[in-house]
This record gives sequence, C-alpha cells and structure tokens, in this order.
Amino acid sequence: MSNDNPVGAEAAAMARKPRGQTRRGLATREILLSSAIRLVALHGYAATTTQAVLDDAGVSRGSLLHQFPTREELMVAAAEEAMARMLAAVENGLLRHSDLLRGLMDFPNIIWRVQNDIPARAFTEIQLASRWDAGLGDGLKGAMSTINDLTSDKVRIVAEQYRLGDIPGFLNEVYLLISATQGLAIGRDLTGDKTMVTASLALLRDRFVASLRSRLSTGTEPS
Repeated sequence: MSNDNPVGAEAAAMARKPRGQTRRGLATREILLSSAIRLVALHGYAATTTQAVLDDAGVSRGSLLHQFPTREELMVAAAEEAMARMLAAVENGLLRHSDLLRGLMDFPNIIWRVQNDIPARAFTEIQLASRWDAGLGDGLKGAMSTINDLTSDKVRIVAEQYRLGDIPGFLNEVYLLISATQGLAIGRDLTGDKTMVTASLALLRDRFVASLRSRLSTGTEPS
C-alpha cells in the first residue's frame, strides 16, 4: 500500500497566513510565533509578555506590532500555529509506517509523543488561559472549530477507506484519546507520577486498538 495519507494533509493551513505580506514579513511572523510558542511552553502564558517575545525573537517592537497589534492576537495566532505543528507531527508519525492502517494502530503512541512536544504544551497553556481571559477564549473558538472539523473530516476519509463500522463511534474514540492524553500530560507534569501515567496510557492504547480492530472489515487488518 502506498504512503498516501489524507490525515493531516492540510495541517499547514491551520495557521492563518495573512495575504499580501512580503517574504520578509512572513519570515518575521514565523520567528515571532516560534518564540511565543517556545516561551509559553517553557514558562507559561502569564510570563510570556510581548517584551519577552521581542527579546527572544530579536525583532523590533514595530515589527511585532505590525504583525500582532495586541498580545491577545499574538497568543491566538500562536495557538493556531501550535495546532498546525501538532497536526503535522501526527501526519509525520503516521507516515513512518508502511501503510496508514499500521499508523492508526500506533495512533495512541503517536498522539502521546505529540502531546509532550513544545507545540502541544504551548497550546494547552493558552487553552487553559482562555478560561479566564474572555477575549482569548473568543479568539480560540474559531481555531478550535476548524481543527475539530478538519480532524473529523480526515478521520471519516480514513474510516471510509478501510470500511470501518460505526464511524461516529470511532470519532468519539479519537476525541477521547486526544483529550485523555492531553490530561495525562498535564497530570504527569504536576505529580511526576510516571507509573500511573504509563498504566493509564496502556489502558488507552488497548481500548483504542480494540475499538479499531472491531470496526475493521475482514481482510483489511495488517498481519
């Protein structure tokens, strides 16, 4: 089977790329977003001020304000870019396998690795901050809706390709896995209890693989 992979193929489209910008402007935007993502992941949302981003990125305040007039806009864009990078990482993880179905069998491990990388940590920080920052929350709604729709569409494509039964139920399994691994990553950072996390991950992995196997049509499962 080929490595053609419909999942995550549009990951780069997740982050908003303003039209009409010069290459230099887009490069500056990329530098700023990379700095914001890294700082939020390492130091938290509150500590990632615009000045901190400026210092890390090494660009002028005018350049930052041209791209992001407010800190809120910077953080929303950083969350969108983080999601794009997460989706790209999932795609890369799936493509490491000989075919997409084998990649799906390894999906729990792929998602766990992604949840522990810098973009996912930054996204979680910004997502949690949006609970008390109403403006940030409003800005994230559109991005969250987009990623949910994109993920659902891609999962449906794969499910139809392999003639999986109960596609809505499988979508729920994917959502549960993503949400649960995000929570486990947070919990492990807070408690440092790797034993419980490892055991919980094993349960999630077994559940997901069993769910996938039960939905596979005869003859499509890899040997």
